Amino acid sequence: MRLDDIGRRLLRPDTVPASGADRTPALGVLDAAGLDGDELRARTDAVQAATTRNDLYLALEGLDAGVPPWGVTTALRVAAVGWIAMTAVQIVVWLAVAVGTGGLDAPWWLYSTVGGAGVVGALWWVNESYHRVPGRRPTGALA
Repeated sequence: MRLDDIGRRLLRPDTVPASGADRTPALGVLDAAGLDGDELRARTDAVQAATTRNDLYLALEGLDAGVPPWGVTTALRVAAVGWIAMTAVQIVVWLAVAVGTGGLDAPWWLYSTVGGAGVVGALWWVNESYHRVPGRRPTGALA
């Protein structure tokens, strides 16, 4: 996986290309929704033609399932940006201290980097679970 792919998945998860693994749960949501024939066909066609996850969100709009609450996606974006910025600043300070003192200190910045990675990883997992579990409904806790 390339670095720009990782960045897109963390910072702009709606622009991730839709895969078969994303479409299958979306089709399961449509099947369970009890839609009439024309609407079901239109939404099924939209799911099959989806190129990004945002296209899948639009096809499932109004069904209250299969789409992560906006709060989860926003929390993922904010946490990822904060974590990346915090780690970058700490590495720069660590290197500046190394230049100033003539030697590298222990990588003290790893403590907060690993903890931040855990938070971002947990938020990413929650966001991804909406794409993998058919019919998962938002709880409303973060939305």
